[in-house]
Amino acid sequence: MSIANVSVSSTPTQSVLRVLLATLLLLTPLVAGHFQLQYPGWRGNTLKDDMQWQYPCAGHPVGQNRTKWPMDGGNIQIIPGWNAGHPTAFFYVNMGYGNNPANHSNPMVGVFQITGPSRDAYPGSFCLRKVPLPVNAIEWAGLKPGDNVTIQVIQVALHGASLYNCADVTLVETAAEADSMVDRCENSTTIGFNQVYSTRSKSAGVRTAGGIAQGLALVVAVAWGVWLVEGML
Repeated sequence: MSIANVSVSSTPTQSVLRVLLATLLLLTPLVAGHFQLQYPGWRGNTLKDDMQWQYPCAGHPVGQNRTKWPMDGGNIQIIPGWNAGHPTAFFYVNMGYGNNPANHSNPMVGVFQITGPSRDAYPGSFCLRKVPLPVNAIEWAGLKPGDNVTIQVIQVALHGASLYNCADVTLVETAAEADSMVDRCENSTTIGFNQVYSTRSKSAGVRTAGGIAQGLALVVAVAWGVWLVEGML
């Protein structure tokens, strides 16, 4: 009998195993690309399925257990994820005011970029130290101790996909009144940072067809080089 003429049939158990394996392989990139908000405590586990793609808080409702957050700033601890093939990612940290904010449009820090040592998955975690309230949060929004707010963290991958996580907190006067984990701040030396900002070219040599000199808008990433920059990292 020729080997080419031999057919091998699968048992029902083998067929089920193949389907399960194929499903796991499809879901692995989704889970691997997620990030975890370690502190303050996130609304809930969002590492399953496509939850983190859901704006604004990964599909989780407001949490019942709120972290106490000092008015003069607190730490934010993040595990950026295990998504191979994306050597860089951008992060945004915003705040929404109230018990259940309709939007989170108040930046707490400027957008920044993290870099990994390779195109492999990001190793370890990083911490933002003493992240302040948004500008004019006290003067304009009138935030005070006892108010409830929500911190939103967004990770944007190299190809533009956005992932969301939120933490519900209650403002307190000082760190002494905050959660016992408020001083936690750990950094992995394998993760680097770039500060992102915009500038305008001063060159007058760039002209349109009509001969009008135009500035050239640029987005530049400058290596911070060290963890501790102006007390933030």
